[in-house]
Amino acid sequence: MKWVEKYSPKTLGDVLGNAKIKAEIEVWAKNWTKGIVQKPLLLMGPPGVGKTTMAHLVGKEYFSETIEVNASDKRSYDILKRSIGEASQTRSLFQEGYKLLIMDEVDGINGRDDSGGVRAINETIKNTKQPLIMMANDPYSKRLTSIKTKCQAIKFSKVHSNTINAQLKRICAQEDIQYDPEALKALSKQSNGDLRSAITSLEAIVDSEKNITMDSINVISKKDGEQNIFDTVRTVLKSKNPEHVKEAMRVDAQPSMLIEFIAENIPKEYERVDEIAKAYEMIALADLNLGRAFRTQNYTYWKYAFLFMGRGVAASKKQTYKKFARYSGSTVFQKMSKSRKRKNLVEAVTNKMSPKLHTSPKELEKHIPFYEILFEDNERAYDLKEYFKLEDDEVKLFRSRKIPASIEKNRIKMLKKQQEQEEKEIQKQKKEQEKTKKQKTSEEKVLVNTEKLDEIITPKQSKQSKQSKSKQNIKNTDTSTKKEKNIPKNNNSDKQDEEKPKTKKYKQTTLFDF
Repeated sequence: MKWVEKYSPKTLGDVLGNAKIKAEIEVWAKNWTKGIVQKPLLLMGPPGVGKTTMAHLVGKEYFSETIEVNASDKRSYDILKRSIGEASQTRSLFQEGYKLLIMDEVDGINGRDDSGGVRAINETIKNTKQPLIMMANDPYSKRLTSIKTKCQAIKFSKVHSNTINAQLKRICAQEDIQYDPEALKALSKQSNGDLRSAITSLEAIVDSEKNITMDSINVISKKDGEQNIFDTVRTVLKSKNPEHVKEAMRVDAQPSMLIEFIAENIPKEYERVDEIAKAYEMIALADLNLGRAFRTQNYTYWKYAFLFMGRGVAASKKQTYKKFARYSGSTVFQKMSKSRKRKNLVEAVTNKMSPKLHTSPKELEKHIPFYEILFEDNERAYDLKEYFKLEDDEVKLFRSRKIPASIEKNRIKMLKKQQEQEEKEIQKQKKEQEKTKKQKTSEEKVLVNTEKLDEIITPKQSKQSKQSKSKQNIKNTDTSTKKEKNIPKNNNSDKQDEEKPKTKKYKQTTLFDF
């Protein structure tokens, strides 16, 4: 059995270091046992400080069983929902009480390989009915931004070298190992707060004679303790020891990001104007070498960049300041992200507006200040929004305030009134058309009735009417003959020939003709 497993803590009382954190975790576990629901725990800290060990001991002492998702598993959405997601909704089948769910290396979820992993964790946190403990190595990881707010975050500190040294001495005493006290001290410091690494190194350097000397320590290399970027910034600005600064610069971060973090926090630590000026001169030289490295693809210039931004900035101060300074991230990246968002927003808005205004998007970018004036009035802003079909986020390009909801409500009321009026007018027109149709039909009925009445008239009346008509015809013929007699002789023969047949037609018959 390896010494790491053999001498691992068996109870929470055996855990070394982080006494306050241990007490806080015990209170959390006791509340769960009493039925008081608690937020999930998020244990953050470097490897080897006892996060996983403490989580398993809590599950052993306070809960019925423990379910763990291994860091080597592929933690996609489906896998997490099937394993820890389902377990968080149900109780144990064979034992009473709550079961503890453990998820290690939450900050190691990869966006490409572990698709949907963070979403599955957030859903598990929201819907869990069982206690949940998660572990992460980097407390400043971007993957933890959505998880931190929903958990009780606890940050572990490194185990002190004296505590590590005492544990190594106990192990040597139980294994009957002869050791040089200075050698154990050196090994404790080299472990950089990682107790697990120190025990592993101790087991590796013990020879067959069970003796440890300074020569044994030289066999192993110093632990490559990568630091957090804020720890690096703090060491550079607080320390004047070149060796400490050199060690602190061993951080897993891009040089461009590191230089921005240091430059951002110089005025927060340094107080003298000349010290600030010298520090920024060193930053300028570091930036110059970084530019050469990227331009020439000769990355040996990185070495000089790290020297200027690390040792150069640290040596700019005459003495260390014994004060607390709250460091922050670089505002340059925030400004860059804001400018990128604004650029994307301008592009989206101008592409919507250009077809209706018959202008190019680039030309519309020049007119944005004028539209900002137009959007100041709430009603006009609402009209423009509806005309160009803009979203609420897109309206923010022209005005910082949202369009009041009351304007939209009033507009909806106005539209409803207009629609009601239009419907009333349409109904009126329909009624008038129906009236006209009824009048036409009634007139047609009257005409039909009059015709029928004419047919029903007595025959005497019809004969009298016929006789009166014939008398009128006779009179007309008499008058026509008289006129013919009075016609002068000078008329043409053709005219006489045409008039003769007419007189015959209208000549009245008498008794003398027979």
